[in-house]
Amino acid sequence: MNRTGSWTDPLIGGRYHRDLGNGFGLTAYGDVGGFGVGAHTDWQVLGTADYSLSPSWDLHPGYRSLNFNITGSEGRFGFDVHMRGPILAGTFRF
Repeated sequence: MNRTGSWTDPLIGGRYHRDLGNGFGLTAYGDVGGFGVGAHTDWQVLGTADYSLSPSWDLHPGYRSLNFNITGSEGRFGFDVHMRGPILAGTFRF
């Protein structure tokens, strides 16, 4: 029995960043996809408070919610997941 699966989905997304000054900022991101091509539906939303440590390093603590629902082509594979919780990300520019 093979317990693996994979798929590819089209996504439509958007991102907005607002500088607050003194190295601080806010970022909002969201996307929606699937449309029955791979997954039935998938979507995510993400919000972070951003801080620039230096010209090369940024920190992004925030919250993310990710959801997808897929059923395999023969109905033997199904996956319905909603993951959500805090995140801590970093950016390094070179």
